[in-house]
Amino acid sequence: MSDTPFIAKPFIEGVNPFGVGGGQWTEAELRAVTREQHSARAAADAVRRMIRALETTTASIDELDALVEVLDSITAGIETDLDRSTDEGDTGLSIRQAHRLRERSPFIGQANPVALPLVMEFLDGRIEAKVEFGTLYEGPPGCLHGGYIAGIFDEVLGAAQTFSGQAGMTGRLTIHYRSPTPLDTELTLKAELVSVSGRKILCKGTLWAGERLCAEAEGLFIAINPERVAELMAIAEAAADAG
Repeated sequence: MSDTPFIAKPFIEGVNPFGVGGGQWTEAELRAVTREQHSARAAADAVRRMIRALETTTASIDELDALVEVLDSITAGIETDLDRSTDEGDTGLSIRQAHRLRERSPFIGQANPVALPLVMEFLDGRIEAKVEFGTLYEGPPGCLHGGYIAGIFDEVLGAAQTFSGQAGMTGRLTIHYRSPTPLDTELTLKAELVSVSGRKILCKGTLWAGERLCAEAEGLFIAINPERVAELMAIAEAAADAG
């Protein structure tokens, strides 16, 4: 099938700024933050501050040993629930999955303590994102590790492909590293949908440090059948319940 002329479509069913979900949800509902999510974000941010402090700490061995005891005691007191099955009546492709992506993503998840998080904005037919990496992510001296560059491109290009009106998964990601990407500097990523050919969705993006181009990327995404995803999730949930 030849490439179709590209006309930017709304997000999935016209309302979803995160690229997943059902059309019965309004954009306001998808963007809403519950009290639980707000608290989870605050807790994750506190963990990020601790990680940054540990990275550069000059604490003594005794102080670090004491810190381990404190952290272990806190961890032991945290309730966990590894059952991520959807709530009753949830198709697995609705608002709660969109919220999981927004909250738990390793790149944009504000409730994920190991996420940056990357701040991403959906503009008119394109994506723009801002992020800053500290020395936790160092590769070459003073520069960002290339693996993280690939990761943030995957996230941002994945967001751009939702302008096709479909939800897809990464089929191929190609990175061209143009110049070293500095640490402790605000970086800007730009991405847009280029073409749609059947199930193939092509997106391109760039990474900038001020006026300097650091990297370019091309992502090929393969549109997925929502019914098939729902089937796979149902199988996984049934296996978890049986186990």
